This record gives sequence, C-alpha cells and structure tokens, in this order.
Amino acid sequence: MPKNTAHQAAVNALLSEAERAEYARRVQALRSRNTLLTMLEATRETQGMTKRALASRAGLDASSVRRLLTSTTANPTTDNAFRLMAAMGIALEAKLPTGERVQLVSPRAPATAAESAAAA
Repeated sequence: MPKNTAHQAAVNALLSEAERAEYARRVQALRSRNTLLTMLEATRETQGMTKRALASRAGLDASSVRRLLTSTTANPTTDNAFRLMAAMGIALEAKLPTGERVQLVSPRAPATAAESAAAA
C-alpha cells in the first residue's frame, strides 16, 4: 500500500470528496496531455523533421507548432493534435468499452499541396 505523502494528506484535509475526484481527473488529464506532447516531440526528432516542416505537413502555423512542442503550458486542440499525428504517420486507435476498436487518426499523412504538386 503506497505511503500517504504530505501533499496527499493536505489534499485530503482541504478538499471534499467531490473536489478530490475533480482534482484527480484534472491531474490525469494533465499527465495525458504531457505524454501526448512528449510523444509528438520525440517522434518529430526521431524522424529528423523540423518544427517548421511538421507545421507545413500538418497545415498549421510554424509558431503554433513550436509553442505546442516547447511550452510547459501548451494545451493543443484535438484538431491540432490529430493533424500533427497524421503529419508524422502516427495512428491513433480508441478501444471502446465493448472491445470494439475505432481508428481516430489514420497512419498515413495527407499530402500537402507542395508535395502533391511535386509528385505530379
């Protein structure tokens, strides 16, 4: 059984049960967001892609992508996160409580206008 930390004791003493539940949800959301942003940045680096190139492939502003991947307070919209994943070829799949799996982001990035023109 994990030991109760001073922080946890303070949270328990200061917050009601409902507030503690909301606090736990917010902490989990922040951890998930941080994991997502860390994964996006690590994948970008592994692929040797600049932030500017990633922004171009995703159809986003380069300064927005730079802020998302470097700021400690970044909070991407789902649209931006999905665009970045698709631009790097990352697939995202959700598993429903029924066990069914749903593809949320295709593993293939759509071609940008410049890439389409170069291929023609």
